[in-house]
Amino acid sequence: MASQPGDGDDKTATGIIHHPYVAPADFESPVVGVHKASTVFFPNMAALRARSWVDKSAYTYGLHGTPTTFTLEARLATLEHAKHVLLAPSGLSSLTVVNMSLLKHGEAMLLPDNVYFPSKEFARHEMAGWGVPHRLYDAMNPASLAALLTPDEARVAGSARLGDAGVPQSARADRPGAPAGAAGGDCAGQHLGCRPGLQSL
Repeated sequence: MASQPGDGDDKTATGIIHHPYVAPADFESPVVGVHKASTVFFPNMAALRARSWVDKSAYTYGLHGTPTTFTLEARLATLEHAKHVLLAPSGLSSLTVVNMSLLKHGEAMLLPDNVYFPSKEFARHEMAGWGVPHRLYDAMNPASLAALLTPDEARVAGSARLGDAGVPQSARADRPGAPAGAAGGDCAGQHLGCRPGLQSL
């Protein structure tokens, strides 16, 4: 009976991972292959050190990008007429990436009162601990967002740098208006984030 990997045959187990066979590289299909990995192989240390993680010209780590995710990001960017798309593993991850990228100590974020609960908790704890306060506005009353953008409010709450325009919340089936249009006024230098309806809480 042939030995099985894990039965003490370390050479077989290693050989399965580092197998000499490599499939031909010229396979093309309408369907993009699904690559799932964290570890990425390099031929040597020089090749590892020569690769840059800041763009998509090469692979450095599976969680940073694979042929599957790079292709999906490029096609989503085309659909959205965007310059770049960055995939995130969850809704909360995507929201926190935006918050941490655009906000710094002393700047404030404005959140609708129906905001995704984990995002609100992140604002209450982590962001607040980093000196980034938040204020809530009535998601069903766009004018309440405009009220938080006034100079007087800014003196109290900090300089509003990011506003979350929450759209239909699946847990409450809210249908808010368009806060960007209602806010009006001088919003130079401020960002408005718009997210699709998130999963039920």
